[in-house]
Amino acid sequence: MSPNIRWLCLAWAPYSRRNQVFAKSLGGTHHCVHYLRFQTPIYAPVKYALQAIRSFYILSRERPRVVYVQTPPVFCGMVVDFYCRWHRARFVLDHHSAVIARKWRWALPLQKFLARRAMTNIVTNSHWAEVVHDWGANALVMGDPFLPLPEGKPYPLKTGFNIVFVGTFGLDEPIDAVVEAVRGLENVNLYITGYPHHRPKSFFQNLPPHVRCTGFLPNEQYVGLLQTADAIMALTTRDHTLQLGGCEAVSSAKPLITSDWPFLKEFFFGGTVYVKNTPDGIQEGILFMMRNYQRLASEIFKFRDNGRKIWNEQFAELNNLIQRDMNSGKKNGRKGRKKLKEGLTKSILSQER
Repeated sequence: MSPNIRWLCLAWAPYSRRNQVFAKSLGGTHHCVHYLRFQTPIYAPVKYALQAIRSFYILSRERPRVVYVQTPPVFCGMVVDFYCRWHRARFVLDHHSAVIARKWRWALPLQKFLARRAMTNIVTNSHWAEVVHDWGANALVMGDPFLPLPEGKPYPLKTGFNIVFVGTFGLDEPIDAVVEAVRGLENVNLYITGYPHHRPKSFFQNLPPHVRCTGFLPNEQYVGLLQTADAIMALTTRDHTLQLGGCEAVSSAKPLITSDWPFLKEFFFGGTVYVKNTPDGIQEGILFMMRNYQRLASEIFKFRDNGRKIWNEQFAELNNLIQRDMNSGKKNGRKGRKKLKEGLTKSILSQER
C-alpha cells in the first residue's frame, strides 16, 4: 500500500481483475467504466464519449492524487491526463500488449505522448520495457500477484475432463484450432468464455456436443467455472503477450495450457503445458495434461507461491518509485521529476537484463 496517497484505479471494461488487484494493493478505489456491447467497433464513438464523461465525473468526485489507468483504449488515458493536468495529480499507465496491435496502431503517437506524461508505465516483461524506454518514458515490469479469487458459484459441468478456454474471441486467439483439437476427444469437455457475437452461425452449428460457448458470465459464475474445472487454457498467436486467463489459472491453482512462446515459458514456469497453436499441437498438449495431471496440479501450487514473492518485490519497487517521485515533485518541480524518471528507467532496465 502507498501511504498517505489517494489512489483511484480505472479501466474501460466490463470487468478487470487486474484493476481490482492493484486497487486492493494500493489501498485505493477501483472503477470499471463500460457502456453498450463489449468489443463492438460500431458502438465505439458513442461508447467512448459516455465512458469519458462518466470517468471524468468519477475522478472529479473522488479527487485522487494518483490514478492507475489501463490502456488501451488510449482515450481512457487521455481523460486521466486531462484530469491530472486540471487537478495537479499524477497517473500510472498499465499497458496491455494490444497497444501496438494493428487495431490501435493509428493511436501510437498519442500513446507515446501519454507514456511520457505518466509517472511510470507498467508492462509485463522486459521486451515492452525496452519499447516504452525507446519512447522516452519510464517503465516498470510487473506481472501478477496471483491472489486467491473470491468464492464463486459452482458451475454445472459434464462428466469427463473439463477445460475452460479463457478468452474474448480476440483476433489473437486460435479458437478454431482449439475446437478442432477437441473434436475427436469426446471425454474432454471444453467451455469457451467471451463474446462470440461476431462469429458466423456456421461456427456454432458445427461445434461438437462437448464444446460450449458460455458467453460473458457474471463474475460469480465465471470464477465458479474456473474453480470447478480441471484445467484452464489461454492461447495467443501474439508474442510477448501475458494473458489474464493464464494468471487466473494460477490464482485458482489450476494447471494451465498456454502457447509455446519464449516469454510465456519464462513467465509460467510451473504447472503448465506449452503448445503450438495448431489442432495437432493443442490436442497433444491436452493429452499430455491428462496423463500428467497430478504432477502438474502439484507444481502449480509451488509456482503460485513463488510468483507472489516476485510480485511483492515488484510492488515494493513501484511504491519506492511513487514516493521518490512525489518527494522530488515537491522539492524540485518538473525538472527534478524528469531526472528521477530517467534514472529509474535505466536502473529498472539494467536489472531486467
